[in-house]
Amino acid sequence: MKKILLANFAECPENLHFERAFIRALAGRKVALDIIHDFDFDYKFIGAQVPRGGRRIKYSGLAALKREAAGKYDLLVLLDFPKRARCAPAFLWLAREADAAKKVYVANHLIPMPGHNFTADLARRYKALSGLTAGYMLEFDDWELWGAMGLEGERLLRRGYATDCEYYKPVPGAPGDYVFSAGSAGRAFDALAGGVKNTGLGLKIFSDAKPDKLPRGAQFLPLAKNLHNLKAAAAEARAVVIPVKDGHVNEAVGNSIAFLAMALGRPVLIRKTPYMERFIKDGENGFFYNSLSPLTIARGLNRILALKPAQLKKISAAARATILQKASLDLFCKEFARKFA
Repeated sequence: MKKILLANFAECPENLHFERAFIRALAGRKVALDIIHDFDFDYKFIGAQVPRGGRRIKYSGLAALKREAAGKYDLLVLLDFPKRARCAPAFLWLAREADAAKKVYVANHLIPMPGHNFTADLARRYKALSGLTAGYMLEFDDWELWGAMGLEGERLLRRGYATDCEYYKPVPGAPGDYVFSAGSAGRAFDALAGGVKNTGLGLKIFSDAKPDKLPRGAQFLPLAKNLHNLKAAAAEARAVVIPVKDGHVNEAVGNSIAFLAMALGRPVLIRKTPYMERFIKDGENGFFYNSLSPLTIARGLNRILALKPAQLKKISAAARATILQKASLDLFCKEFARKFA
């Protein structure tokens, strides 16, 4: 039986989703999976599964980790850089010294810029990823920054952003009478509010970047404190809109909210970019606006509101099918397990 260690020190819902998909990918294989994690937040709404034949261990210091990880592993998986500085020694020890036949880094987020993450800065200084078997970067990330970590050439692999389609499943029942939006980077919620104003729909926003003005009746909730409500809010919306500013340079911005909404079978309205055009065909499985303004938001929403029930059902099914085919976390984890486990 092969032994695998997954080190997940970057506390966030996306990485717990990765754990769950990785456990599903290993089902039926003769492996024992240990997960070392540094999660303090209560993510019961997602579910922290304990893998069969393995353990899920809360990190309590490097000395304890060395005891828990005693013996040789067939595969060590490092998932993202730790968010907390206290995990830096453990990450560096695992990357450079822990006994494992194969060591693979998996980026579930963009690489931290210099000065933004203590562990990443140390890894950059000591080229801590130079001894790894391989590592995955997100496809729209900066490969030169990964080279500075010691991960380059054929060992540097690319992966697409992916969604937990098992968790984000369509829910039964008719959609609500509101527009939903979420996220913080590059958003212009004032334009969204202006576009929703004359549609007769309500507006719910989950974000940690509060807009200056919202119309009366609009609901604003901090995203970080309402992760447990995110799925239901998106699933029950009449439409999901991601109001990305025209000048925002990252053409993939908003993909996490767009993909989870599409996995839920909700119609999505988002900025048209070459990246998003790989996943959305306007009018078939989602909708685009070319330039953000209250007018373009209103026009896009009116297209969605004009859909007959059969048309909406077809678009919803096509949206989920697209994510299952092109951006499924299970699909990536199964391929990863096949290649390395």
